[in-house]
Amino acid sequence: MIGIDIGNTAIKFGIFNKDKLTKVYLLDKKEASVKSIKRFLSKIDKRHPILICSVVPEINHLFLKLKRDVFVAGKDIEIPIKCFYDKNKVGPDRLLAAYAAKKIEGSVRLILDFGTAITLDFLSKKGDYQGGIILPGINSTLTTFKRCALLPDCIKIKATRKIIPQNTSESINKGLQDGFSIMINGLIAKYRQKLKLSQSDKILITGGDFSLLKSRFEFNFHYKKHLVLQGLFYLYQDFFADDL
Repeated sequence: MIGIDIGNTAIKFGIFNKDKLTKVYLLDKKEASVKSIKRFLSKIDKRHPILICSVVPEINHLFLKLKRDVFVAGKDIEIPIKCFYDKNKVGPDRLLAAYAAKKIEGSVRLILDFGTAITLDFLSKKGDYQGGIILPGINSTLTTFKRCALLPDCIKIKATRKIIPQNTSESINKGLQDGFSIMINGLIAKYRQKLKLSQSDKILITGGDFSLLKSRFEFNFHYKKHLVLQGLFYLYQDFFADDL
């Protein structure tokens, strides 16, 4: 089975062998074309169905031009999770992440996804999707600095231990490091209190864009890098059981 997560920055191709994610390939969204997609899929058995989760509808048609079985989550296959959010406006990636979390860890109540945007989503005790918060992503925030005339456009994200930064790169990285970690820690503490969550109520983190912060979190969490791809596999299990 092939799971494809089409995001605002990149397209992830996940190859599953039985119940395990064995390979993940990345394609920059800007390079997406029928030709580049075919190149990624050329070595994979055409009998395997392709399940897509997409937050970029204009890219979907590229996959629909392939001579393969392609199914879009949320359109061709309903994501089987009770949702209290406006279903016409919630991203299928957020629903799939919640659906996968419910399958993996029955007691997950909060999901943090670090991607182009950072989302903090809430699940009920029953695993229903209640809604969530959207924040700017780390790399997206860094991109805004590049619009400033007097700031260099070649700054890379990296941790700094200096208390008081003394150059522009350190200043920006310190701002990202301290600003985002304080914000995330504060949000988690706030909603843990408001929702009266216990230590047994788990927090799940996904996405690859949080390495700058992970050592600074003041709460316990479980990390699943490719939660949306895993959600696509669970859809495959539920809807194509006869093919397993």
